[in-house]
Amino acid sequence: MSKFTAFLGLATLVAAMPVAHADNVDDYVRAEMARRHIPGLSLAVLRGGQVVKESAYGLASLELGVPATLDTSYPLASMTKVFTSAAVMLLVQDGKLTLDTPVRQVLPELPVHWSHVTVRHCLTHTSGLPDAITDEINGTSVAGERDELFAKLAAAPLMPAGTKPAYNQTGYVIVGAVIEKLSGMDYEQFMHKRVFAPAHLDQASFGDAWSIIPGRSSLYTALDITKDHSKLMAKDGMPVLRKDSILHYGAKFIPEVLAPAGLMNATIRDLVNWERALANGSLLKPESYAQMTTPYKLKDGSDNAYGLGFRVSHMGQHATVAYGGGAATWRVSVPDKQLTVVVLTNLQGVRPDQLVAGIAALYEPELARK
Repeated sequence: MSKFTAFLGLATLVAAMPVAHADNVDDYVRAEMARRHIPGLSLAVLRGGQVVKESAYGLASLELGVPATLDTSYPLASMTKVFTSAAVMLLVQDGKLTLDTPVRQVLPELPVHWSHVTVRHCLTHTSGLPDAITDEINGTSVAGERDELFAKLAAAPLMPAGTKPAYNQTGYVIVGAVIEKLSGMDYEQFMHKRVFAPAHLDQASFGDAWSIIPGRSSLYTALDITKDHSKLMAKDGMPVLRKDSILHYGAKFIPEVLAPAGLMNATIRDLVNWERALANGSLLKPESYAQMTTPYKLKDGSDNAYGLGFRVSHMGQHATVAYGGGAATWRVSVPDKQLTVVVLTNLQGVRPDQLVAGIAALYEPELARK
């Protein structure tokens, strides 16, 4: 038996161990963790902004046998975009810009032919700008420095803004620069002062795999890798899922220029406090949050799938508001049920949206997917 197989067996054993007061959610989560080979997972369920369940399962580190807890920090990846969107809304509340302010009005150094792009376009993935990521599966950036990134992207073709949704990192790099210009603070400094501290995200931080983050889980992948072990494998533009095992994720490196798009780390306790802040209006005005969770209307009158950082969809007849990151974390809210489920895992490629949907259906059976 290999060391990796032994570690995987340990993770499955821990996930399957009985615990006091186990309920059907525990049973479901542990069964899914065993089936999907998820090493560690932290979970929160809220009703009307109040926590009804907070649990952690499995291992934060297979190598060291460290259990996942409510204080385990996870890479949030693109979940970061929602927090960046909230930062922008604080500036809107401050009267320093509007969502329809052209970004070049704030950042005149941007290419002239980007003049039609607004802050709203950037936050709703409708900017039409070329993406800062050239390989979405491996997260390969065009450049590691902002000015160089914009210079290289300036030569790439554009789509008309507001006409078609296209998931895009560039818009969030731009709004990160807007935040810095209008606040007079570094992006991360602004986030800590204006977002994390008021919302009591006490353990939230920024940093990729190069950074030392106390209490952060190791990151694993359910995706396969190339023969030379240099990157994740793709076939016909899609990632290749491993059949019966997982690997340590050896390449989760993100340049600081992409911090506003995907460089946050946080615990489930942080995200519970975040949900409370959104629910009680202590960070954002209700009308600001409503704007964030309203689908952007494209120029043809149809609804975009995105609001400001949030993804707006449905479970059956019920509207949902969701966001996730790294194919490892997911949050969904069902407003008419006053139900929110947040799942953080340390396994990339695990379809956390399916896990969250399954948990939500245990609380509201009519949400079960056919």
